[in-house]
Amino acid sequence: MKTIYKKCESLFMDFTLFVYTKKYVVLVLMLLFTAGISTQLKRIEIDTRDEVFFHEDDPALMAYNDFRERFGQDEIFIIALQPENGLDKVFLNTLYQLHQELEETVPLLDDITSLVNGRIVRGEDDALFVEDLFETPPQTDEEVARIKKLIDHFPFYENLLISGDRSTATIIIKALAVKDQPEDDLLEGFAQEEVQAENNADRYLTGLESIEITKTIQSVIGRYQAPGLKVFFTGTPAVVSELQISIKSDLAKIIPLSLLLIIFFLTLLYRRISGVVYPLLIVILSLTATFGFMAMAGIPITLVSQILPSFLLIVGIGDTVHILTIFYREFNKCGDKKEAIINAVGFAGLPVLMTSLTTSCGLFSFTWADMATVAQLGYAAPVGVMLAFIYTIVLLPVFISIFPVQQSSAATAVNHSLIDSLFDWIAMATTRHPFKVTIISGLIIAAAFWSALSVRFSHNISTLFPEDSDIRVATNLLDSVNGGSVMLEVLIDSGRENGLHDPGFLRRMEQSVVAIGDLEVSGIKAGKAWALPDVLKETNRALNEDRQSAYRIPDTQELIAQELLLFESSGSDDLEDFTDSTYQTARISILAPFQDAIRYADYTKKLQEYMGQQFPDASVTLTGKIRIFVQIINNAITSMAKSYSIAIVVITLLMIMMVGRLGIGLMSMVANVAPIICILGLMGINNIPLDLSTMLIGSLVLGIVVDDTIHFLHHFRKAFEETADVEEAVRETLYTTGRALFITSMVLCGGFLIYTVGYLANNVRFGIISGSAIIFALVADFFLVPALLSILYGRKKAI
Repeated sequence: MKTIYKKCESLFMDFTLFVYTKKYVVLVLMLLFTAGISTQLKRIEIDTRDEVFFHEDDPALMAYNDFRERFGQDEIFIIALQPENGLDKVFLNTLYQLHQELEETVPLLDDITSLVNGRIVRGEDDALFVEDLFETPPQTDEEVARIKKLIDHFPFYENLLISGDRSTATIIIKALAVKDQPEDDLLEGFAQEEVQAENNADRYLTGLESIEITKTIQSVIGRYQAPGLKVFFTGTPAVVSELQISIKSDLAKIIPLSLLLIIFFLTLLYRRISGVVYPLLIVILSLTATFGFMAMAGIPITLVSQILPSFLLIVGIGDTVHILTIFYREFNKCGDKKEAIINAVGFAGLPVLMTSLTTSCGLFSFTWADMATVAQLGYAAPVGVMLAFIYTIVLLPVFISIFPVQQSSAATAVNHSLIDSLFDWIAMATTRHPFKVTIISGLIIAAAFWSALSVRFSHNISTLFPEDSDIRVATNLLDSVNGGSVMLEVLIDSGRENGLHDPGFLRRMEQSVVAIGDLEVSGIKAGKAWALPDVLKETNRALNEDRQSAYRIPDTQELIAQELLLFESSGSDDLEDFTDSTYQTARISILAPFQDAIRYADYTKKLQEYMGQQFPDASVTLTGKIRIFVQIINNAITSMAKSYSIAIVVITLLMIMMVGRLGIGLMSMVANVAPIICILGLMGINNIPLDLSTMLIGSLVLGIVVDDTIHFLHHFRKAFEETADVEEAVRETLYTTGRALFITSMVLCGGFLIYTVGYLANNVRFGIISGSAIIFALVADFFLVPALLSILYGRKKAI
């Protein structure tokens, strides 16, 4: 093993000498490569749509896409209006004007529904008429009274277009589910079905298009905000669009602030321009190359991958600081920067490579995740880690060769002497009392594990916004007055053409709609459910002199078919929202509150059981946004379990191979896993859930602690070979690697804590947890690893 290490160190030294000598050629080549790949940056996208969490062949996504193809969009933009004086003439005129303006200006519009065009079904002689609630704005109090009477006459309006207490009227906007295709594409589609399937995602609205719709609506309704009228705007696509805008805004604020704080810490710790500029340049260039790769590969920035800049910041800063710290130590001794950088890369290059490979292999395990965004991270993150390594070992010698470097001042030496005194105490305490340190660590880990058991999974993007934000206030308002703002869809396939003409089948649907309205599971209760029987009952009543006793489903199949034909012949296309053209498949739409997906899971399970019992002779499928939310959290749980299990096994095997001993490899994994348990314990104490942002912090923690442990063990091995004394080897390791670990930890902890200034709650939580994770990882490597090494090797024993 010693021979292999020596050969690797020689290779790194020879490589550094070559780069140092050919500095200008190497610099030009690296800059050309970076410039070339950076041209792709304009193609990278931020995408927070729920669909991006799924692989294309995920059954839940396929069912959802099939639903959108057949019935259109289930996601709705909702504008809620609360007039101070209720449904008076002034408000109804304002509502009419707003409805018309939205209809004329909103891009990619499929449908807009409000009280203005609310469905009125009336009969005259043997004819059926389907009309709007008011074709023109009311001019008299009598017209207003007529409109109010009609609202009360049609139950369909309640908790959809008007709240039960009549305080809030809503406008529901649906964008196109499938974008219009050019005529050539439609004709080619008959011969190229496979090609169309591959590009299926391009047919649906993108995140940018949803943002365009959102901004247009906000611009229009902004002109209607006035004393006496409160206007609110929400709906799942509006929430997602606002999230995408907020992520971009937060990243634009947080990353520069993080870099500024890192500059401050690097200046404070190194007190050299080179100690600040070189790490930052290398990190920025490697990040640029990584995001260029993501753009080329079509990998967007998502709610999951937004942690990538921070993660690569850790890797890049860690790589450069480990080599720079040794370089400055060597340079202060010999005064020759060429010799110093060659020795530094020779000494630290192998452990930096080992940490990069270990971290990359661990992250690559994410490619097997059930969640597409996690799998994408499994491709992008390893590339970023290896790019950070390449930029470090190539550009650091180049910068040192080209630019002058000053030797350290007396003040820095004093600081080092204070830090060395701390390291002396740590070496003595951990190696002379290893069992005490291990037992105390074990008790802390056990307490953290107990607290970690209370951590729960969660997915509710509405809670990422501040409680007083417009989007969250509007969402909570709709949930309280109308009972919801997010959709769940139930598709019932009768199995035969015209199966929906069966009165018994329709009555079971009617019973289901009533039962759904009464069903409450885990605090979830639908605010509204509607289906084909609602239209049929309105039609039947209209054709029977508007008698309320006729507000029911007709008794015979022939009469049902006749009334549906009359409704269809009236010119209304409303039936398209309730059934397919062959009357084989029916749709029940459910409006429910915007809640945690974990709670939806119990609700949808109970609903699926009920619908299965109601329709044993039919095929029942649950889809829509709520079903997508449930599947996201299911995929998150399985992805986390699968990815972390693979990562820990792979990293354990790599650690054993790299250190060359089974005992040390297994011991190192104890120290590597301990900080993750502590982080979960911290989350349990503070009631922080495992969501799509926090679930991957464990990978970040594992990356930090594995890197730190490899550096520690590598330098410990070399020191122990020379001294054959554990305490002395630990002390020498702390003087070199320990100082680098301390510097990187302080720099990165401060950089992550900057995330607490973010607008979104997930960024604030990410900053607190990540900053704490770095401290836990540092403590584990400074105290637990030396104690375990002392137990394994004893105070004095040749390795």
